Amino acid sequence: MSTTDRSTTISEIYAAINPLPAMLTAKGCISPSVEFQIEANARFCIVFFLPKSAKNLWDRDISVFTGETFEEAITEARASIDAMPSPEQAKLNRFMASLANVIDAGRADGIDTDFLNPLVATMKRLSENALTHQPVEA
Repeated sequence: MSTTDRSTTISEIYAAINPLPAMLTAKGCISPSVEFQIEANARFCIVFFLPKSAKNLWDRDISVFTGETFEEAITEARASIDAMPSPEQAKLNRFMASLANVIDAGRADGIDTDFLNPLVATMKRLSENALTHQPVEA
């Protein structure tokens, strides 16, 4: 694939994007979908559609990676996958976000601090463990 003549073939594009869904799945993404688009005036786009849960595959995050060449777009897309957390860390991150939402909802609803304090302590412990990569002990 040449970055100077922009003559990337369809076969080369397929070969480059076909592994991306498997790479996303390996990072813990549920039913990822990857598309390649060419915009007017020769802008190349690779789009990730990442469902937020297995319960609703239509509620999804969308990430777009663009470049003046296909190589720029695919490099950006692969770098994004490489930067994703491990599946275990992603699960912990989702759990921590859910716990934070519960704590915020409790505070907003005036729930007694006797109920919230243990949750806040758990959140703090999880956050510290996430930063130092220590497994959480039961």
